[in-house]
Amino acid sequence: MMRALLTVLLALCLSAPALALEPQGDTGAHDPTLLIQGGRWLVFTTGPGLQRLESTDQGKTWRRLAPVFDKAPAWWLDGVPAHKGLDVWAPKVFQHAGRTWVLYSISTFGKNRSAIGLASSEQPDGKDWRDDGLVVQSVASDNFNAIDPDLFIDRDGKLWLSYGSFWDGLRLTELDAKTMRPVGPTRFIARNPAIEAPTIVRRGDWVYLFASFDLCCRGAESTYNVRVGRARSVTGPYLDRDGRDMMEAGGTPLLAATGTRWKGPGHQDVVGDWLVHHAYDAERGGKPHLRLARLSWTADAWPVIQEE
Repeated sequence: MMRALLTVLLALCLSAPALALEPQGDTGAHDPTLLIQGGRWLVFTTGPGLQRLESTDQGKTWRRLAPVFDKAPAWWLDGVPAHKGLDVWAPKVFQHAGRTWVLYSISTFGKNRSAIGLASSEQPDGKDWRDDGLVVQSVASDNFNAIDPDLFIDRDGKLWLSYGSFWDGLRLTELDAKTMRPVGPTRFIARNPAIEAPTIVRRGDWVYLFASFDLCCRGAESTYNVRVGRARSVTGPYLDRDGRDMMEAGGTPLLAATGTRWKGPGHQDVVGDWLVHHAYDAERGGKPHLRLARLSWTADAWPVIQEE
């Protein structure tokens, strides 16, 4: 009887989904976004030319691929004159209309003369990336910062671009599915003195807005953390678990630093039940690395991080 029970428990443990992954290999990454194609996972991340990582064992070990860009598109200099070289920030990778697309940011630190661009390819690991140009930009007189894009495709097929960093908060606009350019009004959906990096996903009848709060980019001193709200419609209003509107600095805490090693977790992407993000490794000079946590859901449909 006892042997049979142990056999059942062992089988359940072996078949249960992983609660978290401890990525190995080349995991240096900041602002990661994830595309899953079966057992093959690809992460696009901030860095020269727009960096790419690949895993062929479902996120366990990673290697670096060639970047998307080997030279800067001509429009970068017009969009952000102070931008230099091939520095590319905060991408969002997605598939649409038979192609792989990546939205990305061009800016300079602490300034809102910024631009969100678009590139596409037939294959996410391909070398034939097409420059699809400027999508949206901001200038010094604007009350928003056009960086940190996210793309959400709703169940009615409509495409929604959210973006923003500090200033007056996070913004949302619909994209034309053919031109991939904004149509209709643009609205703010979340505000806080320090908020950026929206991620919008649907689960059932709820649409969830994940965002990173507080400060990144300070190594082991970073205070980044991830919070969430939800709405019945992509346009909001997004309320946290206590009913506070994210336009009024609401947001339910989801992920923050614990322990002594991994600091400032944030700039998340959500793919299925995986929360993909970076955190700063206090044991390796405060450098940012790829992290993956598994989400579970409460009985009243709020996401929580599964414990290992």
